[in-house]
Amino acid sequence: MDKPLHVVIVVGSRSVPEQLFRSALGELSPQAALRRAVGRDVSVSVLSQLPPDEAGDLSAVHVVSPSRRPLADRVLARLPLGGAETVLRKSPLGRLLISLGPTDPSRVFWRAVRADPAALAMLSSADVVLAADLPAVRTAWQVLHTGKVPQAYFGLQAAEKVFTARFRDTQPAV
Repeated sequence: MDKPLHVVIVVGSRSVPEQLFRSALGELSPQAALRRAVGRDVSVSVLSQLPPDEAGDLSAVHVVSPSRRPLADRVLARLPLGGAETVLRKSPLGRLLISLGPTDPSRVFWRAVRADPAALAMLSSADVVLAADLPAVRTAWQVLHTGKVPQAYFGLQAAEKVFTARFRDTQPAV
């Protein structure tokens, strides 16, 4: 296969991407870890809320910044919901209610991505989308179920095993 496998790693939390990469992959870069798993060239891009400290061997980096913040987020920012969320987060039922509501971090991140044309273009160009953390899962799910990408997975820890099973090049690399 001549064309490298294009992977977009989505980081939906306000974490620095390298922290997630190091905790999941150790000292290997995402590109090196995935290249080893599939046995062929891999192109890795990152879509996140914060820029990586260094681009390293990433092919592209995009920080989500919609030109206009979605209306729902502007309205929710003005409501005094902090105290109610603090109380709700203390119980499983409360956390479930938050996850179904508009203030759920994965919903907030998805709205920001949806309002950013460059972010959507990056996702649409991917062969595989990897959700690196829980707030990124909704975004990966949305682009998978709307047919914008053929494959999407959650978790960098499992990525190497999934990539070995699904994408391993059976012909020896030259």
